[in-house]
Order: sequence, then C-alpha cells, then structure tokens
Amino acid sequence: MKRIPISISWHPLWPRQTWRLPQAVGRKTSTFTVCHDKPPSRICYADLTRMVEEARHPLKRGPGTCCRQTGFSKADCGYRYRSTLRGWSYIAAARAIGRDKQKGRQSDVDMDHLLDLVLEQEGLCAYSGIPMELLIPNSHWGVSIERIDTQLGYMKGNCCLIAAEFNTTVRNPRHEAGTSCGSAQWSRQKVQRVAHVRTEQVQLHSLQEDIAAARLRPVRSQTASSQDFRGPDSAGNWRCGRCGNWLEMDQFAKRTASKNGLQYHCKKCGSDFCSAVRQTLRGHVLDMVRNARHRATKHPLCGSSLLNTDDVLEMLWLQGGRCYYSGVPLHCAAGPADWVWSIERLDNSVTYTRENCVLIAREFQTADQSRNKAKFPVFGTAQWSISKAAHIWGPYVPGVGDDCEVHK
Repeated sequence: MKRIPISISWHPLWPRQTWRLPQAVGRKTSTFTVCHDKPPSRICYADLTRMVEEARHPLKRGPGTCCRQTGFSKADCGYRYRSTLRGWSYIAAARAIGRDKQKGRQSDVDMDHLLDLVLEQEGLCAYSGIPMELLIPNSHWGVSIERIDTQLGYMKGNCCLIAAEFNTTVRNPRHEAGTSCGSAQWSRQKVQRVAHVRTEQVQLHSLQEDIAAARLRPVRSQTASSQDFRGPDSAGNWRCGRCGNWLEMDQFAKRTASKNGLQYHCKKCGSDFCSAVRQTLRGHVLDMVRNARHRATKHPLCGSSLLNTDDVLEMLWLQGGRCYYSGVPLHCAAGPADWVWSIERLDNSVTYTRENCVLIAREFQTADQSRNKAKFPVFGTAQWSISKAAHIWGPYVPGVGDDCEVHK
C-alpha cells in the first residue's frame, strides 16, 4: 500500500547555469512507507548459514498454522512466505525457469542452487559487494538473479546474485560475454570503473556546439534520381531510390502518401538510414522523445507526455553532459556503448514533464516493479537516486576535470 519517496538532493551547479531542484509533481507520498535507502547491515556468516539451512529444511507446520486457522487471507500468507529465504528462493527459481521457457532458452537453476549462491556470496552483491536485502519484498537493494552471459539462460555457472539496482535491461546482446562492454549491463569491472569515469573531462564548448546543431532541422534536398523511372519493370520489381537496386515489392514498406504506395527507399536502406540518424545527437533526441510519448500513451495512469526536444537538450546542458545520479559523462547517441543517455522520471506515477525528468546513463535505469500495482507495503524500489549512488561510489564532486570555459 505504501511506497518509499525518492529523495532528491540539490544537484551541483553546472557552468554558468543553475540546476534547480525539480518540484514534487503530484507525488503520492501517502502511498509510501518512509524508509532510508542505505544498504542493509551485513549478516554474519554464522547467522546466514543458519538461515540457509532453515530454508532448505523448514520446520513442519504445527496445528493452527494454515491460513484459515490463523485468520490470514491467502494473499497475506503468500506475502509472509515470500518474506522468507525459502519462499524467495523457490519463487525466484520458478520465475527464472518460466522466463527461459518463454524465451526458448535452457535453464537448470533451482532453489538449492540459489541458496548455495547466497551462502557462497555471503549475502553480498556479486558486482558491488554491498549487502543485499534477502527477506523484505519491495525494498531497496533487494536480491535479484543476474545472467552473466545474457545470450544464455539461467544455467548453473551463468548466474549470480546482485542487488536489483544493478539489474538492467541489456540493449546490445552481442557484447562479449561477462564483460558488459557496449551495453547497459553491469559487471564487477564496470562498477569499479565508475569512480574513475566520472572524473573524465567533458568538453563543454563542444557540447554547446553539438546542442546548437541539434536544435536545427536539417534541410533535405530533392535529388534528381527521385524523378527517374522507379518501376515496376517487366518482372514487377521496383528500384530503390538510395541503393539503386531493383527489388521485389515486398522489400519496400508501404506509404499511402506516395504515388505508387511505396516508400522511396527499400527496407534495408531505410533501416541503415535510421540507424545512422540515431547515432547523431539530434536523431537520438527525437527517438527518445518519441519513445517517451509512446510509453506515456501506453500507460493510462501517467497521462500524455509533455516533454519535447528542446527540454531534453536543455537538461543535457544544465547537467553538463553528465548522468544526473552518478556524474559519469553521457554517450549522447544510440550506441552500442557504455553510459548511453536516457530519460528518467523521478516520480514514476507522473508522466514525462520537464520538472519530473532528468538524463541518466542507461546503466542506472532500472524497473520499478512496485509502480502503481503493489498490494503490500513497499519499503523501497530498485530505482536509483543521487543518495544511492553516493552510498556506492561516494558523493560526486562537480567540475573535476571539466573544461569550464564556455564561449557565447
């Protein structure tokens, strides 16, 4: 019923600009349980061993322990079960197997293997080394299963336990297994790199020029080849206006505004062109704004997106080209690359607005599983914050190494 409010602290002053504290836009603070976002205390190995053994061999139920006799509903009993180490390991293994079955992957993890990992890792996150929350559902730093190689399923040897804050969606499945290079996936090495990466220099003068260029709409010239004969030829093929190849009709997307009902270029050329555009600052901004509008329309509780391209570019400048949570320099293109930028809503119950959005690296964009659907108390979420990043890497010191000379 209750959710934890995400604390927002003052962001450092960026060159010649002042970052204002985003206002609380329609925050549903009445649905939160007030709780700090510090990692839990570490459980000593002896107590952890006892907890694991009890989870493997639970005590037999005595008289008066079923739902009817205790007066608890079936849902309440299920929540109490999920709040035990045995309940978590059983449900997590079942869900992992279900996801692999749905994706057509092989899986052999079970409850005992997850309990072995808890004991092997001593209750600590495999990537960051911080203690994980093992018993309280819907909490900060909750335990989560990670596939080291995302091309494989939940197999023994391919899984580890991490804090849910480090469980991100992999955008580029072709990266080298176990390295997380070129994707949003975390690894032990990437966690260790953050402290160094966020001290790297950001060329603010170049950033200013890139933002100015991204605000300009490119002029598309009409080539003479578009007036040439495109088809169909005697075999029923059509000529692509980009590559010039004669292809079958199904190789062209439909376009009702066109005289012949087909796109000017073939599907492959169109895909290559869109990929090239998304590698530019303007192209990726337009893509992110379009995706934000689509997600807002898809989720009826949020309302329509009120974010536009100028808002995103303004945020990029005010944040000095850095991640709002961690301070790492953002890669302002589609990737594949590390620290690719993304739009983040500070309050997930509110739509995309200028006051409710910041720019972060995709590594810090995690799912809020409790959003608008939690039936039981929510003590925290996997969503990052400035304070959470400070717990892992220490407070970010602004201006270190940045080129602060900005010419107007």
